[in-house]
Amino acid sequence: MRKKIGFLFMILMIILIPTGCLSSGNDTARKETVTISIRCDTAVANGMQKEDKWKGIIPEDGCILPATQIEILEGETVLDVLCQVRDDYGIHMEYSGADRTAYIEGIGNLYERDGGRWSGWMYNVNGEYPDTGCGQYTLKDGDIIEWNYTCDLGLDLDANMEGAKEWKETHE
Repeated sequence: MRKKIGFLFMILMIILIPTGCLSSGNDTARKETVTISIRCDTAVANGMQKEDKWKGIIPEDGCILPATQIEILEGETVLDVLCQVRDDYGIHMEYSGADRTAYIEGIGNLYERDGGRWSGWMYNVNGEYPDTGCGQYTLKDGDIIEWNYTCDLGLDLDANMEGAKEWKETHE
């Protein structure tokens, strides 16, 4: 009987240790927190929400997702958090490319060019619009992510995108 119990214990240890069931609770990946919001204030400022085709898509107050805290693992990107929000809150989101080349085509059924030739989604972290794709921007604990819809190549968001005004002037 004692041999059977010892054998069963050994089998149990072989099964449980690799699966982490007996871990001490010290995860190697540190959990961090970021805040994310999704807004389309420029679409509202342009009156898009008053058009029949945008009813139920563009909120009257421009807020698709209010500032929401999300728990992440160290090393996650802005794209990872947006995908998590999509999954956790059921917010429609579509993108092309993958990871480092990801391009956000639409959020909340509001797509690029819906608000005009120069419209689309832009993100900032801690108030700064980086010149890095959302799949490349690695987050730090406490970062604040804002996804904003622009109707004017970021000029209506004060995104300070170098060359945006000149680009528009030469590509009208």
